Amino acid sequence: MKKILSIVLTACLLVSMCLALTACGHECEFATTWSKDATDHWHACTGEDCTEIADKAPHDWNEGEVTTAPAQEADGIKTFTCKTCGQTKTESVAFTGMTEAEWNAAFAAAVFENCTYREISATSYTGITVNSDVIYKLNANCAYGKMTIGNESDEEFTSNQQEVNSVHQMLLESITTMTPYASYSYDAATKTYKATAPITIASLDATTEDVTLTFAGGKLSQITYNVSFTQSDIAFTATSTVTLSDYGTTVVNPPAA
Repeated sequence: MKKILSIVLTACLLVSMCLALTACGHECEFATTWSKDATDHWHACTGEDCTEIADKAPHDWNEGEVTTAPAQEADGIKTFTCKTCGQTKTESVAFTGMTEAEWNAAFAAAVFENCTYREISATSYTGITVNSDVIYKLNANCAYGKMTIGNESDEEFTSNQQEVNSVHQMLLESITTMTPYASYSYDAATKTYKATAPITIASLDATTEDVTLTFAGGKLSQITYNVSFTQSDIAFTATSTVTLSDYGTTVVNPPAA
C-alpha cells in the first residue's frame, strides 16, 4: 500500500513539473513591447491567462530635463525618462531667483512705458512725521502725476512728448538706481529679493536700508525700503512702499476740470 501511494505521489509530482514547464518555460511567448510600473519594466507572456514575465529590471533613468521652468509663482518640473522602456517620472525644481538676463529684461525702459507708479512714504525729522502719496500714470504719449503731502495735493497732466519722456526717464532712473542685480539675493521663504547691503541714492546723498523687491509675472510689483539722508543740516528718515501695476493697460486722463 505504501509503495503504491509513493508511486502515485511521484507521478503527480512529475505531472505538476511538466505542467509548470509548459506554462512558464519553453512554450511561453513574450511581448516585444515593455510592460512597466513606477519602478521596473518587463516583457509579459502573451499567452491567455499566463502571468509569466521575462527580462524584469529596474528603470534606467536618464539625467532628466526641465519640462516646466520654475518661476517665482510656482516650482518647475523636471522629467526623467527610462532609457530602456520610455517610462517617465517627475520631480519638482525649486525657483532660485532670476538670471541676470531675466532681471535686466524686467527693468528695460519699454517695460515701464505704460504703467502706474505709486509711492506712499512717511518722512520723519526733528520729531515731526509727514505722510506723502505720489502717483504717476504713464503711457507712451501722456503722463499724469499727483502728489499729496499732508493735506495738500497738486496734480499735473502733460501730452508734450518731451515732458512725457522726461517723466519716464526720471521714474526709470529712480527705480534702476535702487535695483542693481548684484545687490540682491532671492529669499525663497518670502519669494522676494532682499538687498544684501545698503544702496546709495546719489541724487539725495542718501543710503537705503532693508530694501525688498517683489515681482509678479516677471514684472516688478513692489519696492519697500527705509532711507536716511541729511538736507540743510537736518537729518531725515523715511519708510517707503512703491507699487507698480497695470502694466500695458494704464489709462491716462487729464485732471477733472
